[in-house]
Amino acid sequence: MPVARVDPRLLVPVDGRVPAETVLADLAGEPTALRFEGPPGEAGRGQGPPASWSGVASGRAFLHGAVALTVGVGAPAAVRDAFDLYTDDAATADGWLARFEQSPRAAVAAALLTRHASDDVWAGLVAESTTYSMLQTGPEFEAWRRDRCPPSAPTDLDRPRVRVERGEVYEVVLTRPGRHNALDVAMRDQLHAALDEARGMRGPVVVRGEGPSFCSGGDLAEFGTAPGPVDAHLVRLSRSLALTFAELGPRLVVALHGACLGAGVELAAFAARVVAAHDARIGLPEIGFGLVPGAGGTVSIPRRAGRHRLLELLLGPDTIEAGTALAWGVVDELVPRARLEERAREVAAALR
Repeated sequence: MPVARVDPRLLVPVDGRVPAETVLADLAGEPTALRFEGPPGEAGRGQGPPASWSGVASGRAFLHGAVALTVGVGAPAAVRDAFDLYTDDAATADGWLARFEQSPRAAVAAALLTRHASDDVWAGLVAESTTYSMLQTGPEFEAWRRDRCPPSAPTDLDRPRVRVERGEVYEVVLTRPGRHNALDVAMRDQLHAALDEARGMRGPVVVRGEGPSFCSGGDLAEFGTAPGPVDAHLVRLSRSLALTFAELGPRLVVALHGACLGAGVELAAFAARVVAAHDARIGLPEIGFGLVPGAGGTVSIPRRAGRHRLLELLLGPDTIEAGTALAWGVVDELVPRARLEERAREVAAALR
């Protein structure tokens, strides 16, 4: 799929038109990444922005509307935010674009979702779910389903997925440790019921997980098993954990440890406070499936850390460490694993 390297000067309008429009038009209909980068060795010449970036701020409207993933390499600070991703390191851009080539349709869809995000949580969740369902019918998700090694069938079908502990703090505990608290339909329904009860009560709420991980994301054994993308879209919205987490957000604390992947970080990011153990590993693996986040991540994570960080999680390394998540604003504080549950309760009590 096309990754086009574009001279930044093509963002400067000529006779009222941005020349980069022609580059994108030549690739119309194909999921495209546009890498804007000046000539090799240009950085560091003299003072101020490199010459090739002069005047590019006038190309913001093009970048805002481009149906492509846009990457700025070496862009000056004044224009960086106009790109979907930006870096001064060419090798970092190489990594992002290698991931883009794995699932270009999903990557462009994610860029458009985050670039034009709504301030309304519900509208954002509808847009995310619609895009997710559309991608489930696409060739990238189909290729993943065809080529993957199917996970072993669950052996815990009759076991509870969630436990509620009622006290000064209403605690919801994920209880599927043998599968790293992977989110299946049963857990979704039980978690939704527990949080729905919490919505009708006053006081702080803590969500945490038992076992080696908080939540390793959606259970891959169930991926693509719904009757169809449209039905899945309607169920996803009618039983929206993301909306419930968002509504509880001002009095919600989530405690993260171990693997916090996909839904395991997307839902948590709606909370007023996210406390993480030092062993937490955070990631969004959906691009590898040919999908965008489907548990609210395109809404929750940009609100905490900005849209660029969301795309870095999608197109960057498989996971980031807890310290990086703290620096990005994805989590609010780090504690030793042995202190995690106690600290989450302390933080929740302060939300009263």
